[in-house]
Amino acid sequence: MVDSLPKLLLPPTPLLLPQSLPPNPNTPPPLPPTQLLRQPAPSLHSTRQATEERGEGEEERAWRKKEEKRDGMTEEGVLMLSHTLKAPAGGSLVDVCCVSWLSVGVCVAVAGEWEVCVWGQTNPPHWRRLHTWTFIESVMSVFPVPDAPGLLCVTLGQLEIREARVLCCSSLSQAVLCEGEVQMVVGMSNRRLVSSSYSVATTPLQVYTLTQDGSLQGCLSLVCPTEHVRAVAAVEGQTDALIGSTHGGHVVLWNVTTGQLLQRITLGDGFTDTTCLRGYSLCGVLFVLLQHPSLCAVEEEEGGALFSLVATNPLTGTVALATRLCLPKACTGRLVEVDVHGSSVVGVFRSGSVCVWQLGRRQAQEGVWFPELGCQLARWGAQGTVLTAHLNGDVCLHRYRPL
Repeated sequence: MVDSLPKLLLPPTPLLLPQSLPPNPNTPPPLPPTQLLRQPAPSLHSTRQATEERGEGEEERAWRKKEEKRDGMTEEGVLMLSHTLKAPAGGSLVDVCCVSWLSVGVCVAVAGEWEVCVWGQTNPPHWRRLHTWTFIESVMSVFPVPDAPGLLCVTLGQLEIREARVLCCSSLSQAVLCEGEVQMVVGMSNRRLVSSSYSVATTPLQVYTLTQDGSLQGCLSLVCPTEHVRAVAAVEGQTDALIGSTHGGHVVLWNVTTGQLLQRITLGDGFTDTTCLRGYSLCGVLFVLLQHPSLCAVEEEEGGALFSLVATNPLTGTVALATRLCLPKACTGRLVEVDVHGSSVVGVFRSGSVCVWQLGRRQAQEGVWFPELGCQLARWGAQGTVLTAHLNGDVCLHRYRPL
């Protein structure tokens, strides 16, 4: 289906209508859409890392090969263990993420059932707990606020989110962001958080803009479609665009600076209950990464695909399938956790194995499988770091490097 992509191409203009969503002056010129399927995500490999790899000596190379043999390694990728935090949340892990703390550097936030603690290296290579926030409600998730060093968002509740708070590492403070019957909270660029509510009495979709210290700077209500929105996601390459997927098999597109609902795109058969994970804006084409709901149903209809990347024309609503991400042949079990960073996807299976897919690499369709990690969840961190949480309460930091 990649051959059908040129039929969708527009002139090299912004993704959306200029009068509806002006281009971001800080966004670099977009790449041709086909390059999304050929090149690795640049956000996973910093210039510093590349320089270190080119300049390593014989001892460093020997040590790296020894570590690669000990840790996860396949013909197409290496997952190399760098640190292990021993039961940092007391053994009851709920979520993990990386957060940058200006005075410390990159830290690891670990959520337990009733607390969120931040660990850092004030005296490398040793890690220690820097601060802990405790709550009377159960913790459900924790993630960094985009483009906001030292800010975290934590969701609280049981089975359903009842409250979301912003945690500030520099002042060690916390503030309530929203409360009630909250369906989800996700992050966007420029210190923004988007919340969706179940309640009919309140506005279902809100965009909150934060200051650098975590205070609320502004709030905007988004125009809601007639269908229920099951998930929302940011669009890379277009900072003021937000996409959502509905129960009826549609993708909706918003301008988050004005709250406008810009487009409702019909995905077609086979995408009725898919969930949007990320959007990508390239040369006027909107690529949408979708997760299929049930592996059993997908095996029968889609040839074992777990995810689909579709290309859409946001002006006309035309849709074409770009590629599918499939279950590795040797992998068994059901997918239970997914995290996306840039054009890279990491998934955890019930067996504890981990698979990494990269949309811009040769092994994108089947992914790279690491069968012996024994983890319960995995999250992308900074510069290609993968955090894994384990049943014994340990949190492991790995560096993923495609071969």
